[in-house]
Amino acid sequence: MIPFEEIDLPGIGRKYVIKTYDKEIQVIVYETGIKQVYFVKDDEVVFEFTLTSEEAKRLGLILTEAFYQTVSKDKLEYIQDQLIFEWIKISDRSPFVGRTLSDLEVRKKTGASVVAVIRGKEFFPNPDPYSFKFLPNDTIICIGNRKQLKDLEKYINHLNVE
Repeated sequence: MIPFEEIDLPGIGRKYVIKTYDKEIQVIVYETGIKQVYFVKDDEVVFEFTLTSEEAKRLGLILTEAFYQTVSKDKLEYIQDQLIFEWIKISDRSPFVGRTLSDLEVRKKTGASVVAVIRGKEFFPNPDPYSFKFLPNDTIICIGNRKQLKDLEKYINHLNVE
């Protein structure tokens, strides 16, 4: 836990001190709403800035991830291990040629999802499963785990899916 200190400043406001391993962050909140932030290292102010109440609220929302939530390293490693994007090109002899995702039952048979198709210079995000027909040399962008993508690649290349 990071050491944290609150200090009343009568008639002025309140001071907050956060001690990190090599510096202090000091924030003075004035009764007027103005906030002064100081970065102190070895008892010397290295950097400081002042924020209005509105600016401080906006910064607070950013710092507390109200606008954009990050993913923890553990979650990111899990996602990267379990969820993979793959680009697979369809040959002219593939059973996919001239057929739709619905005809092929791609997700049912492999568990993988086709999220987009690249056809020449055209890009088709989220192709309609009932009307979009694959052509030779289409590149599909799919998502799934390793086994699902391996099964999809076998399916695209005429091999039986396990």
